[in-house]
Amino acid sequence: MVVGIDLGTTNSLVSVWRNGRAELIPNSFGEYLTPSVVSFDSDGTVYVGKTAQERLITHPEVTFREFKRQMGTECQFVAYGKSYRPQELSALILRQLRSDAEAFLGEPVEEAVISVPAYFDDKRRGATRNAGLLAGLKVERLINEPSAAALANHIQNMNLDELFVVFDFGGGTLDVSLVDAFDNMIEIQGVAGDNHLGGRDFNEVIAIDMCAKSELPWGKISPQQKELLYREAEQVKMKLSEQNEVETTIRMEGMEYQYSLANQQLIDLSSGLFRRMNQVLRRLMNDAQITVEDVSKVLMVGGSSKMPVVRHFVASLFDKKLCNDSNPDEIVCMGAGTLSGIKERMSEIKDIVILDICPFSLGVELRGDIMSPIISRNQSLPCSRVERYVTVYDGQNKIELNIFQGEHRNASSNLKLTSYVIDIPPRPKGEVFIDVRFSYDINGIFDIDVECPMAVVQIHDRLGNGGGLDSGELERRRQELEHMKIHPRELEQTKYVLEKAERLYVECNEQQKRLLEIALGQFQDILKLQDLQAAKKAYVKFEIQLAMIEKTLFRFAEFDAGIWEEMMQEDSEQNETSSDDGSEKH
Repeated sequence: MVVGIDLGTTNSLVSVWRNGRAELIPNSFGEYLTPSVVSFDSDGTVYVGKTAQERLITHPEVTFREFKRQMGTECQFVAYGKSYRPQELSALILRQLRSDAEAFLGEPVEEAVISVPAYFDDKRRGATRNAGLLAGLKVERLINEPSAAALANHIQNMNLDELFVVFDFGGGTLDVSLVDAFDNMIEIQGVAGDNHLGGRDFNEVIAIDMCAKSELPWGKISPQQKELLYREAEQVKMKLSEQNEVETTIRMEGMEYQYSLANQQLIDLSSGLFRRMNQVLRRLMNDAQITVEDVSKVLMVGGSSKMPVVRHFVASLFDKKLCNDSNPDEIVCMGAGTLSGIKERMSEIKDIVILDICPFSLGVELRGDIMSPIISRNQSLPCSRVERYVTVYDGQNKIELNIFQGEHRNASSNLKLTSYVIDIPPRPKGEVFIDVRFSYDINGIFDIDVECPMAVVQIHDRLGNGGGLDSGELERRRQELEHMKIHPRELEQTKYVLEKAERLYVECNEQQKRLLEIALGQFQDILKLQDLQAAKKAYVKFEIQLAMIEKTLFRFAEFDAGIWEEMMQEDSEQNETSSDDGSEKH
């Protein structure tokens, strides 16, 4: 079975093509969005998703998120003395999604199509593919996130011929693509992006403003306090999607701070972020040499694209041509699921063709730090190009070949991918040459072939091994991750509410803490009975109680003590019944 996976910075999703359509797969909570968060416990247990997210405040030093931004780098995340690379944390997310898919489909999942930001370079793409391998998945195909969204959109509009822009703004990355869709063809004509611009940056802008208005030193507050502020900032950002102004109370270390923010103020605070968006869109339009009038619509993709300030900004640039007929959170995964169906040659979609392009130029360094492109960006995939280079001075006895990816004229300003030193026979300049061939595959990962006939040298190298794991180490780490103790799926909801209670306890005032302690004690007493039906009922009631407490964190005056006391009385009666029915405690 092949599934499609949207491995996101903030949330991840999994889908499958069946019954003639792409279908999203729910996790153990019955939800499609699984937070891209991983947390470790001292006993070796790993928590993934919603439960891990609750531990960001209570266990910030061993809970990690947004590691997608570090894919393909040497960055290490340390928990209880053990280090994890970004692709290894991503593998734990993929493993959880695979488990959810197998539970839902009732059969093994062995292969996946995984979406990546269009502006991911070769190392980041290789790291993503390695993450899939570490999760025990065969990953033959990566698809750019905007391309996946375009595919899902065109499936619903096969009768239209359109030239449109995909504006994919997620938690950590911005990707924009120009798409020409007609008949059974989806052709990507241009891409641009920023791998470090997303909804998270708006959260940080708001959190820093919270500190400034509360006279708190942003650079000196603890990691736990920062996570509290990030959570508050995200809540404010989400509320600004529904109303024009938000007022809230921030509680930290026993102190209360009043904070308010309007959408116009958010625009002013985020002016630098909007300038970066503008640069990305201008680069896309300039490369394609088109105008706004040539674009039929803008497809908004990614959870952060739902922000009114972002939508108004993009609408102002594209003459209000925003498309609203898709779910921004889900459309990339739906496209990945559709491509999984194409890979399996499903009859309904087997003839659909998607033509993607390479996001970056590839070249070599010439003397004087000059970048010599061999493959220019926006070439259709797959593609292959060869260039010949000759020696530049008499008696030259070696060639140093440095390979770069990027658009700067100076090679050193681009991303260096690898280098080779080739010993050659000393000859007059221009007599000895090397042929350098670059070949991009369908995933945007490329091969290098170098031939120097006079030195009888041939080099073939396949890059894309982001994070520096060779095949032996990759297999060793895969086996280690496979044997890590993932928290049982059937106990996920119970652990989640317990972690949520711990997180809320940190944020509560004394009155709220007392109420929480009572509710938590009653819930734990029922869990000790090991009565599955009683535990399910208790879970639902406890979740409601936690929601009530969480609501009072913002406006305590809305707290309804009468309803609370009624629920407590019901719990007390239920406990008495459980104790009297002869149930054995373990």
